[in-house]
Amino acid sequence: MQQDQVEVAFCDLCGTSVPDSDFSNGTAQRLHGKTIGACCLAKLRGAVPAGLAAPHSEKRPGSGDPRLVPVAIAVLAALAAATIFLDHQVASADARRLLDHKQLVQLVGSDHDAIQRVDVAMDGTARRADLDALGERLAGATGAMQRDSTELREMLSGMQKEVGGVQRDVRTTAAVAIDYRPLFEDLRQQLQRQAVAIAELRASGGAVASVPKVEPPAPTPVNPADAAANDLMTGPLGEHVRKLQSTDPAIRFEAVDALVRSKNPAILPHILPLARDPDSYVRRLTVEGLQEHKRPEVVEALLTALTDADELVREQAWRSLREVTGQKFPFDAAAVSRDQRARAVQRWQEWWDKNKATFGT
Repeated sequence: MQQDQVEVAFCDLCGTSVPDSDFSNGTAQRLHGKTIGACCLAKLRGAVPAGLAAPHSEKRPGSGDPRLVPVAIAVLAALAAATIFLDHQVASADARRLLDHKQLVQLVGSDHDAIQRVDVAMDGTARRADLDALGERLAGATGAMQRDSTELREMLSGMQKEVGGVQRDVRTTAAVAIDYRPLFEDLRQQLQRQAVAIAELRASGGAVASVPKVEPPAPTPVNPADAAANDLMTGPLGEHVRKLQSTDPAIRFEAVDALVRSKNPAILPHILPLARDPDSYVRRLTVEGLQEHKRPEVVEALLTALTDADELVREQAWRSLREVTGQKFPFDAAAVSRDQRARAVQRWQEWWDKNKATFGT
């Protein structure tokens, strides 16, 4: 059996359900598309003032003037709209309040982070007491440095006086040194003159006929290298040669520089030992100056310098070897491996062993 379907509506004023049967018995009405249930319609009819009732109209019990229903509906709609508007405003205000609160929380958090960063930065900042203590230590260090500087100046002054005395002694010794070569030459000439006089007397039948014939002594051959060395010692470079014996590396360096710039072959016996000088700067300058002299002893000294402990000396020795010999054998002075450098030196040595007999001829 099919059950009857009952249509149910809802009051637009209070939301109460309104059965379809209420419309048929007049306890509920539909006006202008609005549904007013029995719950609200009776209140609207009872709220109509007595003066607004139609004249000579007969009131039924429980009913009011039907003309006031639209007015009541409009009033209720206005109240509902006002309520909705106020709800919207309250919701908007609440949303703005929440947004403002969120922004305020963010600002407070940012301020807190900034304060923490400042606090951390202040932890690493020197305080006045620390700065005062540091100033005192710096003042003490400055005083100590000034005292040390004064002592060093006094020591340097004393050393300069001692060096000056040594230089004066060297100059005095050089000034009083006697060159015996003119004396020997004069003696030789005297012997020659005496021999000539004796020969003349013998030829003239003089009383000295029984005197045995004296041959004039042969002139002593002079080694050109010795003569050049003697000239060097008595010349303007002699002072620099004597400076090579100084204990001051700076003086030896200055002397080597003056000698190598002269390009005088007579300096070789004096500067070759400086290729093994204790000071690396003196050694480097020496091996650089040796490239101007293509002599076997120069090649020997430069081959030894290839094994020097200083990289710059090894590099300059290799460059000077190339200039003196004309050979282009590779050599890496900066090689970390000693074996690699030793192999390169061995190649140079093998070439020299084969060619030193004819070198320079």
